[in-house]
Amino acid sequence: MTEQIKFVVKELNSTLGRNYDLIKFDALNEKQLLQLLVDLLVNFNAGEKLDINEDEPETVSMRLLEMLGSVKYRPPANVEPTYFRTQLLAGDARTIHHVLHWLLTNKEQVKNTAYLAKYLKIPDIPTEVARNNTIQDMLDLYQNLIDEFKDVHKRTRMLRKESAAEIINDIKEMAVERDIVIKRLENVQVNLIDVSNKEELLSVSKALRYQQEKAKELDSQYETQQSQLKLASDQLKRYLNVIHGQSATPKSANEAIKHLQEEIQLNNYLVKEKLPQEMAHLQKELNIMQTIAMEQHPTRSDLVLVQDKIAVVNGELEQLVQRRLAAAGPQEDKLAPFRQQAAVIRRNKDASAARVHELAATLKEHEATLADLQSQVRQLLGDTVLRGEELKKYVNSLRTKSTVYKRQRANLSTFKVEAGILARTLHIITTNDPTVEMALLNHKKLKIEDDQTLEKDEIKSVDLKKKSLHDLSQLVAQTAQKLSQVRQEIQPLADKIKPVKEEFQSVQQQYEQKKRVYEATSINITSQMEPLKNQVKELTDQLSNKEDEWKNLRQRITKAESLQEVVMFEMKNSMQSPRKPSKMEALKKKVVDVEQIVKNLEEEQRVISSRQGEVEEQTRLWENTLQLLRCKARARNEPAAGQGRMHITQHSQMLTLT
Repeated sequence: MTEQIKFVVKELNSTLGRNYDLIKFDALNEKQLLQLLVDLLVNFNAGEKLDINEDEPETVSMRLLEMLGSVKYRPPANVEPTYFRTQLLAGDARTIHHVLHWLLTNKEQVKNTAYLAKYLKIPDIPTEVARNNTIQDMLDLYQNLIDEFKDVHKRTRMLRKESAAEIINDIKEMAVERDIVIKRLENVQVNLIDVSNKEELLSVSKALRYQQEKAKELDSQYETQQSQLKLASDQLKRYLNVIHGQSATPKSANEAIKHLQEEIQLNNYLVKEKLPQEMAHLQKELNIMQTIAMEQHPTRSDLVLVQDKIAVVNGELEQLVQRRLAAAGPQEDKLAPFRQQAAVIRRNKDASAARVHELAATLKEHEATLADLQSQVRQLLGDTVLRGEELKKYVNSLRTKSTVYKRQRANLSTFKVEAGILARTLHIITTNDPTVEMALLNHKKLKIEDDQTLEKDEIKSVDLKKKSLHDLSQLVAQTAQKLSQVRQEIQPLADKIKPVKEEFQSVQQQYEQKKRVYEATSINITSQMEPLKNQVKELTDQLSNKEDEWKNLRQRITKAESLQEVVMFEMKNSMQSPRKPSKMEALKKKVVDVEQIVKNLEEEQRVISSRQGEVEEQTRLWENTLQLLRCKARARNEPAAGQGRMHITQHSQMLTLT
């Protein structure tokens, strides 16, 4: 038994987060053991939380037995169920220890059973309500859903068991594939040792992969847009058919006549039955509200009078219903199901009419939105609306324009980035060497002059064709000389840019190193901040608890001070010569008066109990006398059965039979 209790204490501490030992667990009383059992069942999701001290015993017993039934607990075979229930609700230690041991040994089974009990529980519905067709259909649907849930749960459990083995196999296969990938990477690295431009190749392959992914995204986007376009075209066709008074599917004349007859019947029902009932109901509500508005503000006495009248009317109504049920014949009982069916049909009819009203309102809203959209389309495209092949061509042209626009926008963004980088480098170079700016200005002037010379050359191109080969060779020599001069001018600039470029690379490396250090320190700081935040939270919780304790102590102190003031008043009162009666004396006097009243009542009870036999005897005699008088009156009123004579005197009656 001690091993069982040790196991229970250990599992309770790990499951509920308690800190019991054998002494503390043995010191728990009946209510604490019951509360512990309820907390364990709530932890297993077998029911909602209960408080043994605050809730009523009946609700506690009912809810506790429901929880144990939901986890399919069965008492021992040698114990009767009634005895087990009484011992359990009384808080018997052995019974609760047995239940706790069973729950904790079958922990996973209990959790699974409690989970299934929530979804497999069938609600208790009275037979009178279950006879309704709609309720019966809902119950059948609920039962079908329960069966489907059972099948799905079984399949999920089987899949979980199978998936564990599959995951292990997948892990093994992934380990083998990882080794293969590592070997391939080593081989690729060996092959890339002699490659000089591998960075460029990697960047190009990365750009190619990005473009391939982007192409896939565009293809998927194109497919979704095609499906959306198809849906929109179908919806547009339906709306156009509705506008032109046609349905989505062609109908014959008989179907159209039948549809119109149904609409006429529905409109007749709405006009003759539904709308007059709603108007009468609204008129009644309006009359009631007018009478309430015209009356004065009701007081408490008026409300009490109205409640009394309501109670009297309800009593009379119950009496009338009972009389009606008592006087009702078998023929009316046979008609009750038909009345119920008629009421159900009536309710369904009202519900369908309300649904038709809602659908008509939504149809009007859709027609209004369609008219707005058509007006917007006319404003945008004019009176002509594209349809069929023209619409497809227009959509295709828009799609091509959108792709061209996206491509140009991407190119523009790349050019903007490059322009920003070049402007930044130019700013750095000009800050380091102001002569670069002068050289750039000279280069711009030379470029402008070259452009002008090119324009002149274009003008003179016709003349150059007519010149001789000697003149052309001189012109080529001059251009080569100019090119060498430009190269000589650019060479010092290139020599000055090289150290700046090297310095930029070193600064870039330092920036990357500092960035990595910053990220590492930020991660360390965030990891160190978490325990500090938890410590601050614990301290704030302790502070709030201490504040609550301080408030409780303050209340106790104020209560003690008030009691102290009462004691001081009593002491001062006892010290005065014309002493007033103290509270103790007043309470004793009240106790004596109450005891005297109790004694008088007991004396009256004894007198009544002593006279009870005499009163019963006198009552019996009076009842016999009344019965005798009734018999005499009946005999006097009824005709004589045989021949005889009745002699009636002032003090006696005598019947003589002959």
